Amino acid sequence: MKKLGILFLALWALGAKPALADNQALLEAVYQTVNDEFLGKVPMSEFAVWTMQGLQTMDKNLRIADDSSRVTIYYKSKIYKSLMKPGYFDDNKQAWAKMTLKVVKAAAKVSPAIKQKDFEAVDRMLAYAVAKLDKSSKYYSDLLQDEGKLTKFSREYAARMLDGRVLYIKLAALTKFSAANITQSVIQYRDMVEGIILDLRGCQGGSLQGAIDVADLFLDEGIIVSTKGRKPDSAVYYKAHEDLLVKNVPMVLLVDGKTASAAEALAAALQEQGVAAVLGSGTFGKGTVQNVIELPDNNKMLLTNAYYFTPAGNPLDKTGLKPDVCLFRAKDTDDLMTVLTRKDPEVCLQEERAERKVDLDIAKDLLISRIDANRAMAAQKQ
Repeated sequence: MKKLGILFLALWALGAKPALADNQALLEAVYQTVNDEFLGKVPMSEFAVWTMQGLQTMDKNLRIADDSSRVTIYYKSKIYKSLMKPGYFDDNKQAWAKMTLKVVKAAAKVSPAIKQKDFEAVDRMLAYAVAKLDKSSKYYSDLLQDEGKLTKFSREYAARMLDGRVLYIKLAALTKFSAANITQSVIQYRDMVEGIILDLRGCQGGSLQGAIDVADLFLDEGIIVSTKGRKPDSAVYYKAHEDLLVKNVPMVLLVDGKTASAAEALAAALQEQGVAAVLGSGTFGKGTVQNVIELPDNNKMLLTNAYYFTPAGNPLDKTGLKPDVCLFRAKDTDDLMTVLTRKDPEVCLQEERAERKVDLDIAKDLLISRIDANRAMAAQKQ
């Protein structure tokens, strides 16, 4: 029995060693990736200090302070330990990762809360530090299951016919299934569809590839969107393929102040390529790309690393998209003629309009007027 106990302790000790090695590798991977790819360029030294300060989220009695040369651990307002930095302008990932683990070990000796959960300390620290980069960057860990789930969208897709002529499609999020869902709906109603309304109100984005795939259904040439990061040679251009889902079918896009990110890129592509008229308020103006970074131990990081640009090369970040027909503060009693004869403002301000029925009514009336005009032109040619 005694031998079994010794064997168990030996196996446990052997199993404990890789955990530290994994944390070292994990910290190095995150530090280097943030240093190389984050769009906002944060020095490794600053990000590493943020990571160490993440320990404060686990124990309110703990404080991690830093100056130009040292990091100091305070517990209950008293200095516990002070450690020399590798160098404020040093981007040595190994040195900063080792120092981070030293701070964790030191904090665990003085803080019962850190000692109790030291196995998840590094994950919590990284979640804190990555969240400080910007609103969109996030760290995901299997150990932090309740806090580390990628956003799930409910009711992300819906489609129905309006007045037997217009296919109305609502996209609450752009996913890898969006293009397939739209294709299925168009095939289902193919004999009836004379126009399409794509409702992106409230759509805060999702998958960039999902946006590209949807735009590609309605474009047979040209650039859909481009992205560019910090490096001079980082520009990537996404182009349309020749095949079209539908030809010569008028289209209207609905947007509002919550339409953001990949949804803005989709709307801009169809607007600038002359495929769709855009109605609504000014969009959110989130023109940054978040890339999913695979990390050691099945951890992941969503990191902002590039900007979106429209087919014409216009940035979307902080500017958003101006609709062709501005519905900012449009009243429920407004109709198509009222909106079209109103003076178009130079800037169409943002407004949340996802539940406004008047927007859909005006979009439908505009689309039907275009359908009727196309019919009249076709009749004249005959």
